[in-house]
Amino acid sequence: MTSISDLSLGLPSDIQADVASINEGADDLDRLCRTMLGDSETVDAGFRASAGEFTDLIAWDIVTAASTELMAWEEAAKSLTYGAATLRLWAGDIKDYRLARAGIERRWEEAVSNAEAAVSRIGSRPDMHGSLTSGAFETAKVEELEALRADLLSEHTKHWDTLMDQADQTKKDLRDGPGQSTLERLLGAGLLTGAQLSRFSDTVPGMVPDLPSEGESPAVVGLWWSSMTEDEQRQALKEHGELLRALDGIPVTVRDELNRGFLQEEISRLEKEVAEAEEWRDAAMGPWPTGGAWGTYHAMKGLEDVQGELDTLTTLRSRLEDPNADRYLLSLDTEGRGRAIVSSGNPDTADGVATLVPGTTTTWQSVNGLIGRSDALLESATDADEDGEHAVVTWVGYDAPNFVEAAFSGRAEGAVDELSGFQEGLRVTHQNTSPSHNTVIGHSYGSTVVGHTAQGDDGLDADDIVLVGSPGSNADHVSELGFAPDDVHTSTAENDGISMVTGFTHGPDPTAPGFGATVFDSDPGSEGGSWPLGDAHSEYFDRNSASLEYMGEVIAGQR
Repeated sequence: MTSISDLSLGLPSDIQADVASINEGADDLDRLCRTMLGDSETVDAGFRASAGEFTDLIAWDIVTAASTELMAWEEAAKSLTYGAATLRLWAGDIKDYRLARAGIERRWEEAVSNAEAAVSRIGSRPDMHGSLTSGAFETAKVEELEALRADLLSEHTKHWDTLMDQADQTKKDLRDGPGQSTLERLLGAGLLTGAQLSRFSDTVPGMVPDLPSEGESPAVVGLWWSSMTEDEQRQALKEHGELLRALDGIPVTVRDELNRGFLQEEISRLEKEVAEAEEWRDAAMGPWPTGGAWGTYHAMKGLEDVQGELDTLTTLRSRLEDPNADRYLLSLDTEGRGRAIVSSGNPDTADGVATLVPGTTTTWQSVNGLIGRSDALLESATDADEDGEHAVVTWVGYDAPNFVEAAFSGRAEGAVDELSGFQEGLRVTHQNTSPSHNTVIGHSYGSTVVGHTAQGDDGLDADDIVLVGSPGSNADHVSELGFAPDDVHTSTAENDGISMVTGFTHGPDPTAPGFGATVFDSDPGSEGGSWPLGDAHSEYFDRNSASLEYMGEVIAGQR
């Protein structure tokens, strides 16, 4: 009789490929391209300087020769740029296959473990009818496992066949240059930008709309923007600024300019509302008060609310205008819970980019306090890699829950498209030859948002994710997030009250050994403190803390 211990999944050998080496090869191509383009500019300048020393006829011949030379160099630059992007796409395909493979292996191991435990429990005892021996029970479990094995092997075959198709396409793209389908994949993955396509005179037919809609793919938005001339871009900003200022796929500096203009408009509007509210208060509290005590209360409350909004925006303006800081306003909406997205550092030019997703009760008016956390993360990343350029985005980009709503997943599900699109947009607008190292940090309920987004249809375009003070990520195991265990970093402080609720509504504790993530140390944190989770729940970003130092290293690509 076949026993459970005799069974094995029997997956074929993994593909013989080193993802790190492939990415290093892409980096080598990028470096070669940068060196070559720098040399080409020197050669062109030399040709043109020499031309000035001769007659017009000879000078024309020299400049023509220079142009011919530059065209050849430009074609080489195109090949190197596309080659590097294609290699990175192939590395990503291998990584996706291995994540799927690991998930299949984990499901098999769990099924075997559960079957062995069930057989062990029944032992030699008969069931209530006295008819099922432990041997017969094990035989039934073996049959179940064999059926599961067949299903898992079939599932693996589909993943393997997809990978082999991608391998064939990669060979063709490296030999002949990427075709239209690959260009679309490269754009969608942020491995090529619309600006690069325009530079090399390539297009993706049918992808460029006359005007992108609010929910348009960031890759398409970026392609639309880069396909226009500077005059056309200025006209678009003039006519459609309200749309473009919050559209993922529009360059950071452009969004910043538009949103600063909107910020000033909002400040002017609120200044008028404060003046009107003061008049209402004065009337309510004057010698002939209107509305009695209730009217006075409402007048005072109305003034307090609008003054608070104005103070938030004027403080934000001061932070943006701080000459010692490099900040960018990427989105602002003061309606309801609102939106406020601010970057410390320019993510379009940074080597390492982090997005900080906050948790419960966060609104647009929380932005100034959260910028302090982003600044601390930026300093920590700079300490970890002083030679690199880094940026940390304060992302108040979703409707965060109140304390009651935080027990449910609705607000996290509602944030999936917004966070996924924002991360894709960071790839699309990034200007460096090599992709940035992108990290998403979820704090408290923000980690639940990160978990839901990672498991969404479009996934989460990042290299690492960090979950701190997490009530759960909506995943039973790290493999469900679509990231390797080494790329998912989790920590909960000893005195963080979140430990009292973890595991009840949003999945198991991400720091538990069985979850499979990389757990890092946090300081114990303060005992007691503000209701309901205590002060330790908010101390992960305190300067000189173990958690802040570690997160800075993740942002800098040192972990």
